[in-house]
Amino acid sequence: MEQQKTETRSITAEQRKRVEEVCFRSLALIGRNCEYLEQHFDRTGADESTRQAVADIDTAAIQLDRTLTEAITLLEFLREDTKPQLYPIDLCELLQQVAAQSDMIRAQLGVDIRLDYGGCTACCVMADRRDAELLCLHLLSNALHASREGGSVCIALRRTESGWQLTVTDDGCGLPGEDVQAALENRRSFLGGAQLGLLLCRECCRRMDWSLQLEPAPEKGTQAVVRIPLYTGESRPDGTVELRTSSETEQEQRKYHLRAMLVREMRTMPERGDPEDEFL
Repeated sequence: MEQQKTETRSITAEQRKRVEEVCFRSLALIGRNCEYLEQHFDRTGADESTRQAVADIDTAAIQLDRTLTEAITLLEFLREDTKPQLYPIDLCELLQQVAAQSDMIRAQLGVDIRLDYGGCTACCVMADRRDAELLCLHLLSNALHASREGGSVCIALRRTESGWQLTVTDDGCGLPGEDVQAALENRRSFLGGAQLGLLLCRECCRRMDWSLQLEPAPEKGTQAVVRIPLYTGESRPDGTVELRTSSETEQEQRKYHLRAMLVREMRTMPERGDPEDEFL
């Protein structure tokens, strides 16, 4: 009976893999054809409506690609019976790599990114590197989705009695709540998304024994508060002899990996403009 269950799960996993391959192959084909059509229009000319139709198809394909990737990652997390093995990482270094993209974000979205360590120079925490990157990326992505042109996002890190507190604060649309206008603005900002990003953030935190809470920002907008247990060095897993300093090559690879992920995220952002335009 146990063998039959295992075989059934294996078959399901294989079928899921084939579905993923078909979906991503189709999305890649749509992307290549949209790129070809745009180049063709540049040579032969096309009216504005035709160009906009192709751009809309490309944007929808990018959003579908992101949603599919998030759904697959969530399924992988939920299917795993055990949590990942955690190792010491420098959270300050990771946040610096995220904040290093501030010039690109300001140029493309008109939103300023501010990093505030509160005087910290290093922050060693127990984490899974992939989960920590996904968490930071999606918290920043959510903040950027909520922000308007000319807005700002603050990434703050503070030491607490029990550990560390990472806060990502935006001055954008805020939580939907009961206010109708806030709900409309929130819907406009996240229009077209399946809202899997927040679920993915919560799952990343659960896997690393961190916690995540969304709260209204003190003045306007939303703040995501991540609480991280203090690393004492006593719970270091077997096989990790010491916290080694990453080589310059590894740091550059991480920097460009995060940049590529963030570039992909920004392509799903709604166009900046009058928030009422979506409901006219």
